[in-house]
Amino acid sequence: MKKTILSLLAMAVTALAFTACSDVPEPYQIPGTGGNSGGGEVAGATGSGQLTDPYNCVAANATGGTADWVFVKGKVSSIKEEYSTQFGNGTFYISDDGTRKNEFYVYRAYYLGNKKFASSDKQIKVGDEVIICGIITNYNGTIETTQNKGFIYELNGVNRGGDPTGSDQTGGEQKGTGTESDPFNVAAAVAKCKAVGETASAESYYIKGIADDDYTVDNFKNVTIDLVDQPGASEKFKIYRAKAADNKNIKEGYKINKGATIVVYGKVVNYYGNTPETVQNEAYIVSVDGQAPEVEGGSDTPTPTPTGEAKGTGTEADPFNVAAIIKYVSGLEADVDTKQDYYVKGIITEIPNNGISTQYNNLTFYISDDKAGTNKFYIFRSKGLNGGDVTENMIKVGDEVVIFGSTWVNYKGNTPETKQGEAYIVSITPGEGGGSNEPGGGGEVSGNALSVTFSDLGMANQEKPSTLTLSDGTTLTFDGGGNTNAPAYYNTGTAMRMYPKNTMTINAGSKKIAAIEIGCDEYNGTLYNASGDITANGTKMTIDGTNLKFTGPNASTATIANTSETTGAPSQLRMKKLKITYAE
Repeated sequence: MKKTILSLLAMAVTALAFTACSDVPEPYQIPGTGGNSGGGEVAGATGSGQLTDPYNCVAANATGGTADWVFVKGKVSSIKEEYSTQFGNGTFYISDDGTRKNEFYVYRAYYLGNKKFASSDKQIKVGDEVIICGIITNYNGTIETTQNKGFIYELNGVNRGGDPTGSDQTGGEQKGTGTESDPFNVAAAVAKCKAVGETASAESYYIKGIADDDYTVDNFKNVTIDLVDQPGASEKFKIYRAKAADNKNIKEGYKINKGATIVVYGKVVNYYGNTPETVQNEAYIVSVDGQAPEVEGGSDTPTPTPTGEAKGTGTEADPFNVAAIIKYVSGLEADVDTKQDYYVKGIITEIPNNGISTQYNNLTFYISDDKAGTNKFYIFRSKGLNGGDVTENMIKVGDEVVIFGSTWVNYKGNTPETKQGEAYIVSITPGEGGGSNEPGGGGEVSGNALSVTFSDLGMANQEKPSTLTLSDGTTLTFDGGGNTNAPAYYNTGTAMRMYPKNTMTINAGSKKIAAIEIGCDEYNGTLYNASGDITANGTKMTIDGTNLKFTGPNASTATIANTSETTGAPSQLRMKKLKITYAE
């Protein structure tokens, strides 16, 4: 008899429509709250399913299913599937007292804020107090939240909001037209996804934003990462399983650091009506901090032909130079691991995507025979000194290293490299740190002016100099100013890049500086002058075409600072040339 009453009650409640997750007058009598429920009370059932009066688990199970979104409160009693970044959801049980009695099944529910779970989020644990917002369904006799139609509204007193439709996310200012020269920012991309809806867009768009977390490409060889317009912003756009251009696989182990500026191109969708993202297999990563992502198999160019004389015998006493190791490995059959103990000596010319990983305890970088990178050999995921642990700042561009390798591979027939885990650093001789560090290192003197072209200073790609000494003894000292992206020279654009908070201090010694002029890089219609947010000794520099100018300070030192508070291209200063005029 009791079973019959409960079945009738479930059918009656299912036939009724709830209002959305908001505080509205209760449209009917809730089981267990007294009064006429149409089928009798359910012992222990409380709540009306509204935010201010959520169902307890007994009441949620008694509904038999709901037509709209409701709130359920309880304690996590067991966890079936932990939250994952791959699918963004989790599956677990809750009960009123945290025991296995009268459990309610939370099936594949999103995280706080009705967002997919991110690697920076904390896993739930048994005993956590939660409020769930979702649509309840009866799936083959199991009362549960509908897949991807439920989320954690509150976790141990913490909530991030999260309207089921996403309509409470007003977002920031929308910018961009979605073209290559004027990409959408995250706010505009989210708005476009909401307009498109749950069916993929017919058109593809360029979208630009900041990586909200660190990401390392795994064996799927694509990228899934959230973008934001500002660090810490709640409004996010998801890049979902995007590869490189021409559908090329991105190299496993490729790293994207939190805060990196990413441009993606592809079709978009508002997945399940609550997750703005790119369409799987219909988008690709254009650039990360201005550079195309590293693809599987390296570039499409043939195996590099070493320039210069091959030297050395490969022993510890007489290591190969880079020309010699390229000659040896490029002659191997493609993708065949070749065991042979050799020592190699070279200069670190590039550390792609900050390839110093203490998490995975390996190092990835290029070595060459000279700082200009005439020959490049790929050291892939090597161990630290003498096979030991990797530490932060263990290596830097410009350091001379000796590498021991026991296995070599001509990857895809066009990228000679060491095999992962089969090489280590024997010795590190610190480099001088960037370009010319002694008088006579760079710059052309004409009258009372010194003109510097940064590409003439002999810096390697992505080199982060501390101090450059110019031909007349004037020094340029660079500082990150607290930004994880320190000033760096890039071959792309042949310019010295300064990011927000970065500084460059000019010290002219006994001379006094009368004027400063900076020639900025202009690329693809974008002028990289940090939108004019550049100061010299605290005074904003004047924009003159592609140049920035400052008269003064009539002192021996001047500090150039990037004061931009924006992100991406508008925030970067890319200096191609520098002219310093001294007082007569």
